[in-house]
Amino acid sequence: MQVTEAFKHAFLKQMLLGFQASAVSTKSMGFQERKNAIKLSADVAMAVARGSRKWTRGLIAGLSEERQNRSFLRLILGEQYESLLKPCHSSWKIPRCKKIVRRSLRICWRKQKKNQSGVLARTLVEKRTQELKRLVPGGKSMDGSSLLDETLDYVLSLRAQVDLMQSLLTTFEASKLRSHSKRRLPERKASYVSK
Repeated sequence: MQVTEAFKHAFLKQMLLGFQASAVSTKSMGFQERKNAIKLSADVAMAVARGSRKWTRGLIAGLSEERQNRSFLRLILGEQYESLLKPCHSSWKIPRCKKIVRRSLRICWRKQKKNQSGVLARTLVEKRTQELKRLVPGGKSMDGSSLLDETLDYVLSLRAQVDLMQSLLTTFEASKLRSHSKRRLPERKASYVSK
């Protein structure tokens, strides 16, 4: 699976909007504040560029838990903010009767005692699934198959985020070098003329 050009374009557009909204380039901002603003802008840009997925909703919901992020998210996302906070209908947990759940767990437990060969493998899979649910935004409410699908999409989006931020940094450094060399060029000419 490749990241599309539309994703890259939407990401960069949203990222630059985030930079403008957070005033990243102001000199009054400290290093830690600037770092947090860039990370927040990058995460929001990635979520908006990817569209409505379970992990994007989980990411926006997680970011909006902090009070200082809410106004920034409302500013950048506008009308999308409220819709991205609503959970997907498919991610809601289905309410079940406790008596039925206990009975089915007892039956499963008896079957597991009879079949001890796969207990270790099953335990490892369950541990890794729980860890994956913890790492993927919104993963706690996903079942196994949607968790894998959302994880793949999230990892691809993270990879694209890193690539785009590296290219943005390279472009910024190149423009900084060009402007620096243009400023130094008149100084050199003046020094040759005075000799």
